[in-house]
Amino acid sequence: MDYKGIRVLVLDGFGRQVPAILKELHDLGCVITTLNDRKLDVGYSSRYPDKRIVEHGIRDDVDLLARVIERELKSGNYDVFLPMVEKSTDILTRMVEEGKTGDVKVIVAPRQAFLKAYDKEATMRICQENGLPCPRTKMDDATMDEYLAKVKFPLACKPRKGSGAAGFKKVNSKEELLDYIEKGVIEVEKYVIQEYIPQTDYRYGSRVMLDKNHKVIYDVTVQSCRSFPIDGGPGCYIRTINRPDINAYAEKLLQAMDWVGFAHVSFIMDPRDWTPKVIEINGRIPASIKICTIVGAQPVKTMLDLVYDQELKPMVKPIPEKIALRYFHTDILWFLKSPNRFKAKPSWFNFRHNNDYIWSWRDPLPFFTYSIEHIQTYKKDMAERKH
Repeated sequence: MDYKGIRVLVLDGFGRQVPAILKELHDLGCVITTLNDRKLDVGYSSRYPDKRIVEHGIRDDVDLLARVIERELKSGNYDVFLPMVEKSTDILTRMVEEGKTGDVKVIVAPRQAFLKAYDKEATMRICQENGLPCPRTKMDDATMDEYLAKVKFPLACKPRKGSGAAGFKKVNSKEELLDYIEKGVIEVEKYVIQEYIPQTDYRYGSRVMLDKNHKVIYDVTVQSCRSFPIDGGPGCYIRTINRPDINAYAEKLLQAMDWVGFAHVSFIMDPRDWTPKVIEINGRIPASIKICTIVGAQPVKTMLDLVYDQELKPMVKPIPEKIALRYFHTDILWFLKSPNRFKAKPSWFNFRHNNDYIWSWRDPLPFFTYSIEHIQTYKKDMAERKH
């Protein structure tokens, strides 16, 4: 199908996945509008949008964001909505389920599948029910004493809803856990409590697209070679890798959830038994979506094909290995903070076959506005990710 002239609203213009999305929409001939929180947002500074909307406060105020989304849905100005982050995706999956999106096509997973992915405990339960490897996790139907009797410290505690490393706590003893709970730092009903996987090896992630029959269209698996913060933050250097076992786990999990559309399944390699274990599913568009474009998966076109009921043809050519994507803003911080800066494999100084999450010679300004924006918020971002 020819998407020239299709009117697309790209939400969450502050996301670092936005430049790659805008580039592919532009190349498809779409008429692009971005919804931004500030003029420094990459969705505002990019050369590709035909129109830019600024609504101060939508990044943090969910109620305001919902009102703005509803207003734009009723405007009649768009054919397609494309959310980037969890908040807007959550709002739009609910609106789709309630029949409030009218004739506008919305690129999101089914509501019930998204909710299972959004809740990390629900994801872990599905893994356990389907024999998929995952960290041993406390479930709602188990008491704390019952759970602690089956595991050893340290434990990992993180918000049930959310992404990245925000709110993560490594807990080294029962006394420390109970102290966190008593002080309200960890709210048991809002947190996932699970065994801590020693972070001595790589993390992995599968970026998977499934059609309406849950058939896999493509699966781009990457190895996360460096993270920031260095003790367990989001990846700042990833590269493609051939791991059929990880592909199989990710695909089985998403099919068990009746998933339709794009998803990102995260794994951590457990050095105790050398098994990749499911950590979470991101039901939103990940920051690393650009890696799918680079290897030829055409993620945005495939998403549009899905909502316009076009036949999706599985990607047949093999995914090339060792194609790298670098998040320079945190990779340079990794270099400054890591004691392994000169021992990293691959070398930090190796720029061959490297691409950047944001930088583009054809659209350079977002790299600089993103830099300015995140210099201003660096201390806040690091405080949220402090373990």
